[in-house]
Amino acid sequence: MPKRRRLVSVVGVSAWNGIPKEQWGEHAYPQLVANLTAYPDRSVEMSIYRGAQNLPTYKKDYIEHHLLVPDSHEAVLAAKAIQQVTEEQGGECIFNEKQDRIQGLDPYHSVAFLRKGLPSFLERIHKIVDEEFPNDPNDPTVLINVTSGYKAITPYTSAMAFIYRLPLIYKYEQSSSILVMHPLPFELDTRVVEANYEVFAHLRYGANVGEWKDRAEYQSLLRLGYIDAVDDVCALNGTGSLLLFAFEHDAAVVDMTKEVKEAVINSAELRDRIFKFARDPQLRESKTELKNGHFVFDDGDNPYRLFYEKGIVQRVYAAYANHDEYERQLRRPKAHRYAYERVKVVRTGDGYDVEELWSPSVRS
Repeated sequence: MPKRRRLVSVVGVSAWNGIPKEQWGEHAYPQLVANLTAYPDRSVEMSIYRGAQNLPTYKKDYIEHHLLVPDSHEAVLAAKAIQQVTEEQGGECIFNEKQDRIQGLDPYHSVAFLRKGLPSFLERIHKIVDEEFPNDPNDPTVLINVTSGYKAITPYTSAMAFIYRLPLIYKYEQSSSILVMHPLPFELDTRVVEANYEVFAHLRYGANVGEWKDRAEYQSLLRLGYIDAVDDVCALNGTGSLLLFAFEHDAAVVDMTKEVKEAVINSAELRDRIFKFARDPQLRESKTELKNGHFVFDDGDNPYRLFYEKGIVQRVYAAYANHDEYERQLRRPKAHRYAYERVKVVRTGDGYDVEELWSPSVRS
């Protein structure tokens, strides 16, 4: 039976082949479109898309092409031209500049790349695979093109494909052959993230070296090669970011009071909501209101409410599946201090479990 699949490509500047570099820019856009219409294979992205459609495995399927773009004006213009020509030729191409232009993803500016570009890039792929186009683990519906884009980005695109167990699509050297590398059956050991979660989470978007250089856990992760320091900024490097992402793919770290932990363990709906609340900062901020001194997470027309204190790890001191109990909590003044336990909420095949956070003192 035909299946709908999505090919994800990071756009480089190959679409500009045939136009002198000094002429690249908005004024040359009509020429860019004309060149791609006449010679679509000048764009690696279009060549891969056309080739993937003809692969025996996917020949009967409907493939849409999703373009992600580094923080480059030329790449944005290339993506718009590829989208226009693809659609004019009867294909489907997705490019939303607001979401798909990855701010800071510029391999020529290392600090911006580490602090903003790379984490945002990994998160964008996560959104596509987990939310916009949920992946079928037995027959992957998302395909990753690793031929196009900047070479500095390709290793991370490949690593995300391995983490999600997605097929890699690539063009063989200078030939027209399109090859597929299918997922490998492996698991990453992310216990180093779990044991040092707060450090990983703090350095996700970078920090001042002076604030961290004397901390033992920072020095340990620096020696292991998971952190880079550039001038006065330290941040997770590519390896560190990927390890954190792999850990957070199926787990969310939360501080809970004893009462919240009991309520969450006894309610599948609360486990579902607390995982999404902790895992998705954009959702959390958009669905939080300050009410009577309490930060309250309310994600829609349902009785479920989370009361929490903000931090690098969110601290939940009340969780309710009953509207009357929620109203009573709302009328109480917020306490000055709560006793919390740090746990992880883990995604399983049919829901979520609450588990103890692994630490070096806990043997596997």
